[in-house]
Amino acid sequence: MDIKNLSTQIIYQYASIIDSKNFSELSRIMWDEFSLTGPYELIGLETFIGAVQQNLSTYKSTMHLIGNVEGQWDGNTYTGKTYCIASHMLEENGQSKKLDMGIIYDDTIELRGEEAKFLNRHFNLQWQKTDLLDF
Repeated sequence: MDIKNLSTQIIYQYASIIDSKNFSELSRIMWDEFSLTGPYELIGLETFIGAVQQNLSTYKSTMHLIGNVEGQWDGNTYTGKTYCIASHMLEENGQSKKLDMGIIYDDTIELRGEEAKFLNRHFNLQWQKTDLLDF
């Protein structure tokens, strides 16, 4: 197992799972006691999945672009930062729009046996912007 690349793989899997709206797959990369903190707190994987399903159901689609991923493993715990631009496509008043959010996640991933999963993500919103979309 290449532990150095393990955290990056999990971070990319998160973006893919969210964008495909295959939320049941989140249990593959998040421990049951996972928490999302930031401007709000979602404690527990089931709570997180329910909130994400409800929130993202208002958007036609999303696309999470992962930028910088920096961090390190100390024993069985990874701590690091993930830079992300999260795009959310929506219809509003007959117009196609895109909400972009610049996010920096403070990530904690824990290795238990042969499995590594998110324990916590702290959501740090840097900016957001809504634009009209042209097709």
